[in-house]
Amino acid sequence: MKLTSLAPALAAGLIAASATTASAQSMPSPHNDDPGLINISCYRGWLETVAWDRPNSVFVEDLVQLGYTRDQAMVIGEQICRDEYGVRNPSHQISQLRQILRDDPPR
Repeated sequence: MKLTSLAPALAAGLIAASATTASAQSMPSPHNDDPGLINISCYRGWLETVAWDRPNSVFVEDLVQLGYTRDQAMVIGEQICRDEYGVRNPSHQISQLRQILRDDPPR
């Protein structure tokens, strides 16, 4: 698996984007002790469509650590991971997450 780190500055911290494919057996956790780091990590599955796409636990946990509830983090993760424009387009995922963080910041 290839981990692509795109760590642009963000008001709430940094965002890193990664993609996991069905062939990846395991992934070393990119999660660290920085509470402002959000790892966008999505399970893609083997289809070209977004039928199986979902957020990996590191993505959800980073959002929870930022201050969202687990339910909110799952909804945000699913929104980002299931966006067809974000498939193989980490800059789109990052911009969408930035927009969510601006529109509905953690409480």
